[in-house]
Amino acid sequence: MAEHTEPPINATPVKERDEPLDLQGFLEELGNSREFQVNGVGARQGAEAVFCTLARRLSDGEDLKLFRFLGGNDGIGAILGACAIHRGPSHAKRMDRAEFITDVADHLRIPGDQALRVLTAVFTAIRDRIPEDEVAAVASQLPADLADLFRRPV
Repeated sequence: MAEHTEPPINATPVKERDEPLDLQGFLEELGNSREFQVNGVGARQGAEAVFCTLARRLSDGEDLKLFRFLGGNDGIGAILGACAIHRGPSHAKRMDRAEFITDVADHLRIPGDQALRVLTAVFTAIRDRIPEDEVAAVASQLPADLADLFRRPV
């Protein structure tokens, strides 16, 4: 009789993809995603909404690190760097998942459930372009239930 064994649990995140940091490729990826197309959201518009909300949530040091990892003003980081809310003194604003999603929804003028889909697409595109330690650093500054969306699946 065969003995039943449980498969080993692998808690290692899915390997990061080596996606380019060019802004055009990033925007094309978002624009081609079903979440953007179904919701009628432009790629740059959706990315700006998520980046601006994310910038409000991250500490000064962390958003600067993310900006650099995303290619600075010569790459995807240009969207993060251009966010008007991003400028000024320390801005690490405590907000929960609902407020984060509502901010994105208000920015895009779409319902919250649709904003969550856009947010998830942008988080995935960002996550695929930064190293695992930076994914963990950004996720650590998000509310727990939102951080799970930012982390790589295991």
